[in-house]
Amino acid sequence: MIVATSGHVDHGKTELIKALTGTNTDRLPEEKARGLTVDLGFAYNILPDGGVLGFVDVPGHEKFIRNMLAGVAGIDLALLVIAADDGVMPQTLEHLAILDLLGIRNIIIVLTKIDRVAPEDLSAVSKQVNDFLKEQGHRDHALYPVCAPKGIGIEALKQELMFRAKYRKSKVVCGYFRMAIDRAFNLKGVGLIVTGMIFSGTVNSGESLMLLSNEASVRVREIRVHNQIRAIAKAGERCALSIVGRGVGEKSIKRGTWLAHSDLHVPTKRMDVNLHVLKTETSPLKHWTPTHLHIGSDHLPARVAVLSGGNILPGASGLAQLVLPHDAFALCGDRFVLRDQSAQRTIAGGRIIDPFSSKRGRAKPSRIAILKAMSKENTAAVLQALATRSECGVQLQPFAISHNLPSDQIDAIIVSLGLLRVGDAPKERVFCESRWRGLMDLILNAIGSIHKSKPKSIGASIEDIQVQLGVYFDEDILKLALKIMISKKRICANGSWFYLPSHNIDISEKEKDILTIATNILAPDGGTPPSLQQAAQQIGTDVSVLEKTLKIGVKL
Repeated sequence: MIVATSGHVDHGKTELIKALTGTNTDRLPEEKARGLTVDLGFAYNILPDGGVLGFVDVPGHEKFIRNMLAGVAGIDLALLVIAADDGVMPQTLEHLAILDLLGIRNIIIVLTKIDRVAPEDLSAVSKQVNDFLKEQGHRDHALYPVCAPKGIGIEALKQELMFRAKYRKSKVVCGYFRMAIDRAFNLKGVGLIVTGMIFSGTVNSGESLMLLSNEASVRVREIRVHNQIRAIAKAGERCALSIVGRGVGEKSIKRGTWLAHSDLHVPTKRMDVNLHVLKTETSPLKHWTPTHLHIGSDHLPARVAVLSGGNILPGASGLAQLVLPHDAFALCGDRFVLRDQSAQRTIAGGRIIDPFSSKRGRAKPSRIAILKAMSKENTAAVLQALATRSECGVQLQPFAISHNLPSDQIDAIIVSLGLLRVGDAPKERVFCESRWRGLMDLILNAIGSIHKSKPKSIGASIEDIQVQLGVYFDEDILKLALKIMISKKRICANGSWFYLPSHNIDISEKEKDILTIATNILAPDGGTPPSLQQAAQQIGTDVSVLEKTLKIGVKL
C-alpha cells in the first residue's frame, strides 16, 4: 500500500514518517540544512505478514505544490497532517482539495505536536479539525493524535495502517504498462535509474518499453519494488527500474515523463474533461482561462475551453476541453488538477473523458451528448453507450488506446456486449445491431432519393451516397455495407453504380425512338458509321440531344 503525507508546511510530516519507518526522507543537502522538505522523499516499512507500506513524503510549502502533486498521484491512502498548535492552515485546505480532485478519499487525519498544547486545547483543536472536515464534505475519518519525536500515539497509527493495508482492495492489473516518472538518476555501478508510480499493467525484467516524450526505446535491466529485487512489478506499486537505451540519460528524462508500452505513444494537445471548480474560488472559471495542468507526475500549461455556458461556477462541475501548447500523454479516467496562471492556488480538477478530442464541433449539442455518454466510469458501459448512439459506429483503435485496452481485453468487451465488428484495422468500427441495421436503411433511403433526383441515371456512386447520407462514413465501411447489401439482394450493382432492384431508368417515347434510329445509323451492316453530327442530321435532332440520349442508352 502506498501512503503519502499531506498538509501545511512545518506540521511535522517528515518527522512523522521517520517515527513510522525509521527513515529520514529529507535527502537533499538543502532540506537537511533548512529543515524544510522541498522535494519528494521516500521510505518503506516491512509488515509482519510480509506486506510493504510505501511512504511518499511531500513538501508542504506553497512554493512546492508542484512537487506535492507529483507525489500523491496514484497513491492508496493519504495522511493529512495537522499540527495541534497551529490547527487548520492554508495548505491544509489546499492539500485536502487536491486529494479530493484526484479522487483520493482514503484519508487518515494525524494531529501532530500534541505535546505543545494543553489537554483542554487539544480537544478544541480536534473539534476544529472535525468541523473543518465536515465543511469540506468529509465525515468519519479516523483521527490520531501523536507526538512523533517522543513516539506518542505512533503505535496506534501503525496498527491502523497495518489494518488498512491488510484489507486494501488491490488495483486491477490490466492494460498496457504505464509509469509516471518522478525521479531519474545515475547510480554508480548500476547505471540509469528511474522511479515512479505504476498506473497500469505490469513490467518484467528484460522487457522493452518507450519513453513517450521522445520515443526513445529502453530495456529494463532490473526491477526494485520497495528496495527489493523483483522479476515483475505491477499497477499500484512504486518501483525503481534500471534502464538502458541508446541516447538515454539522466538529463534526457524529466519529471513527468511516461515510461510505457510503445502502443501508448499517442500524443495529444486537446483533451475533453469533466471539470470541477473548487467552491473556494471567488469567481467563475471563464472560457479560455490560462492554467497550470498537473497530471500524473507531469506539469504543463493549458487553456480551459468551457464547452457549455461560457463559464463554470465555484463549487460546480461542467464539461471542458484542455488545450495544450505541446504534446502530452493521457488516457480516459486519468485524474488531473488545475492551478491558476501564476501557480499560486489550486482552482479546479477532474477526470479525462476523451484524451484525443478535436477543436472542430467541440461544443455542438451532438458532441456534448456524446461526452455525457463517455462520462461513465465503466469502460464497457461507455462502449455500449457510444455504439448505441453513433450512426457511423465507434472507431475501435482510438477507443481501445484511449481506454488502455490490449486486443484480448477489447475483444472480450465486444463479445460480452454482443456488438458487431465491421472493417479491418486500423479503420475497424463496432456497431450495435440496431445501428448497423439503421445504416442499411439509411443507404437504401439515400439510393432511393438519388433515383428520384436523377431518374435517368443507372444508380448512385459511393460519392453520391456519402453526400446523400449527411453523416460521414469511412469509405471502406460504406463499401463493406454495400457489399453485404448486394449479397442479400437488397441492392444491385453495375460496375461502380448501385441501384435498387425496383429501379427502372425513366426514358421517354421520343428518346426510345431516337435510340432505335441511332442504333441502325451508327451500327450499319457495312461501311463506316457516320459521325455524331451526321447521325444527328439524319435523325433530325441536335447533337447535344443525341449525345444525352446515347448516354442513357448505354446504361439500359
